[in-house]
Amino acid sequence: MVRLVALLNAAGLLAFLTAVQPAGAQDLQGPPDGQKPTMARVPLLTDAEAWQRLPDVQQGRRDPLPVWARALAGSLPRTTAAMLELDWLHRAAGPLDPVLRGKIRWIVARANRCDYSEAYAAADLVRAGLDDNDIRALADDGSQSSEPERSVLRFARKLTVAANTITDEEVARLVELYGDKQVVAMVLLVGYGNFQDRLLLALGCEREQGGPLPPLAVRFSTRPSAGRAIAPQRRPPTGATDAGAAARISDLQWLAMDFAALQDQLEAQRNRRSRIRVPSWEEVRALVAPGSSGGPPVRIGWSLVCAGYQPELAKGWSACTRAFGEESEQDRVFEESVFWVITRSIDCFY
Repeated sequence: MVRLVALLNAAGLLAFLTAVQPAGAQDLQGPPDGQKPTMARVPLLTDAEAWQRLPDVQQGRRDPLPVWARALAGSLPRTTAAMLELDWLHRAAGPLDPVLRGKIRWIVARANRCDYSEAYAAADLVRAGLDDNDIRALADDGSQSSEPERSVLRFARKLTVAANTITDEEVARLVELYGDKQVVAMVLLVGYGNFQDRLLLALGCEREQGGPLPPLAVRFSTRPSAGRAIAPQRRPPTGATDAGAAARISDLQWLAMDFAALQDQLEAQRNRRSRIRVPSWEEVRALVAPGSSGGPPVRIGWSLVCAGYQPELAKGWSACTRAFGEESEQDRVFEESVFWVITRSIDCFY
């Protein structure tokens, strides 16, 4: 579980930011067509400009876009489209009860001090039938909630601020209360919430005019919009490696880990019992590609867990990372370095 949240947080967050063009002083004044200015640290398109850059709409309306979509659509249009579809899945069509998922999202936003997401979660909760008093009660650690719900909210906050301290017993209790499928959905929601909060906080996005906006029920074409080509895959960098790089490592904790000790820790993790059952590739293939017999089997544990228990949410996240990989042309060494920094910072053994 800790590893899954680390992956969702690490998979491309800083790379997303480096793929967005920086804003100058004039850019921070907001859109020029009379739309109320919304502050951000990067240029913001108007709704019309953003919709023009996004892929063609197959289903739904071109309603007002959240500010983060207006910030990303210029540089990463297909990625933004996939993120909008994933946002709708988590906010409006996910497997969790609407009130529970709204509370989880509120707890995550509160822990991250992300006012934007907190306001959006509160608006979703109002649409689900709660009032202001119910939402204010969440600030008191959900003390008015039932014991099962309090367990979920404590888990969501702990997974946000100290994921490496989650215990086997805590996960076992949630599985007992809600089952494997629902617990995986909770973890995916917490992971998505943390990813989105960090994106919003880094971009400095303020709430847009008329926000919080309802979830956008729209489906996009998988093809690029007219006039926009899919960026080619970046070629691996060539050139000699820096032979002196290892000699410049000064982190004592890193230097203290020799190869044999690393292998011992890896072996301990391989032998550790999973907190939930990892589905087989045959089970997952029957869900995501029924009737298919081709393609190499998937062996990555967290991929099997996501696709086996929550295939729609897993598919939505994979669409984001796949589009980003095609559009961003990020250096692979940079991507893996970012992944390493984040996973180490949160003490994720993966």
